[in-house]
Amino acid sequence: MSSSIQKVVIIQDASREFSTVRHVLHGLELKCGDKVMLLGIIQAFRDESILRPMLCGSLLQNKTRLHSSATINKHKEDIGEEIQKKFDEYTSCDEHKQILRVAESLQIEFEIKVVAGLLKEVGVEYVKSVQATHVILHRKLKKEWNYFEKNLCCGISRMKSDGSIKVIRQPQEIEASALPPGLVQESTSNPESRKCMNLNPLNGIKKRFTYAELQLATNGFCPENLSYDQGRKIYLGLLNDQSKVFIWEQPSATIKDAEINREVRTLQDIRHENVTLFLGLCTEGPKRLLVYEFVCNGSLSRHLWEKSKRFTWEIRLNIAFGAAKGLQVLNRARIYNSMRPSNILITHDYQPLISYYGLATNQYEALGQTSETTVLKTFEYLAPEYQETGIDLSKADVFSFGVVLLELITGRKTIEDTEGQTFLRWARPLLRKKKYMELIDPMLQDSVDLYQLYWMIRVAEKCLNWDPKSRYSIKKVVMALRDVINRCSVEDFSPTESELMAS
Repeated sequence: MSSSIQKVVIIQDASREFSTVRHVLHGLELKCGDKVMLLGIIQAFRDESILRPMLCGSLLQNKTRLHSSATINKHKEDIGEEIQKKFDEYTSCDEHKQILRVAESLQIEFEIKVVAGLLKEVGVEYVKSVQATHVILHRKLKKEWNYFEKNLCCGISRMKSDGSIKVIRQPQEIEASALPPGLVQESTSNPESRKCMNLNPLNGIKKRFTYAELQLATNGFCPENLSYDQGRKIYLGLLNDQSKVFIWEQPSATIKDAEINREVRTLQDIRHENVTLFLGLCTEGPKRLLVYEFVCNGSLSRHLWEKSKRFTWEIRLNIAFGAAKGLQVLNRARIYNSMRPSNILITHDYQPLISYYGLATNQYEALGQTSETTVLKTFEYLAPEYQETGIDLSKADVFSFGVVLLELITGRKTIEDTEGQTFLRWARPLLRKKKYMELIDPMLQDSVDLYQLYWMIRVAEKCLNWDPKSRYSIKKVVMALRDVINRCSVEDFSPTESELMAS
């Protein structure tokens, strides 16, 4: 066993009786300081029998149940009461008292948490948030095993009827010494997912690379290792420790050394599961070469272009939520204009990581009239106010994120798909008239959750408001998408711009 602390999450449907888990504690080879959490999940919004034509029009009939805002708010109050009731029930029963005695004898921590939402999604998100090393599923959750295996990289077991456990997948041992100081607590992604099947790039973090190192890593900057993305030169490299990296040739060579040093410190402080790791840079001569961790599954642009049925609604919603969290982290660091599909890289397990955030932290000012600006205008990722002075750069990024949300919903549209119109000119009338079925990517017809679709479109509209003051903040976007994933209504939802225009 690894010497690092184990965090074990036991998941059960809260509609069932409290699991007998004290026998599980003895079978886990726990040691002093380990932590066990019992997560009971109350599944909300399961009734699909009632029609709700008023909210999204006739498109939602016979598909799913939708509620008015008042009904949903009342439902959420009821759920809150149910959560507290179930928590009180769990913590007052004899089984809980016996578990606490076992935990005390083993010198481990034990806690109970009750939440509401879709069991699979809520369970996976919670496991990731606490950086669990092992998940144990109640024996009645057999249908959910595959989902947890697909979306988690930690150890997974199921609880048997006698209280023992059967291992579905062994936990992977990650020594704390393999990570740089301070990174263990800050990163919320599992190391295997983080590495994207790559050798550990965390060991490659350094402030400076020599030009000779990167020349060797790219085989002399060989054209076979070069790809172009919106005019950017991006090389695939292999460092001496055999870890793969991306090397981005920064177009601007006018940044002073003092400013470079300051911004490099900012970039190296960014540690988040949805942002690629900045490993270092080379500034020899006029070159500005930025080195990032390798991500194996290409960009969001590629997946949208491929139009694969494997790129399901569930995957797209997860990408939207992860990208929003990554953008929030970058904006906190005052890094802007990184939000477009080509900048969102996808891991082997379809987790999104924002990449290619460069030295110019306010890249809006650096756009000028470059070819990249032309491309951005074509796909309309830039907020309408981007050329103005004193703009709220975070709100400008939210506009760009709104375009990405629409692309996740509709699929990448060509000029032929949009009848010769630009993407937003084609989409806005459909939003205003609530012709949502004409927006949905045909690849999603069999997998889309119409309840979530409705709220995701509403969030996209709030992001795309022409008036930046009326747009959501990035914090609100993250909160709203969390509600969408949990199939809750989005709180404090004022009329959208298209609804005001229609009225």
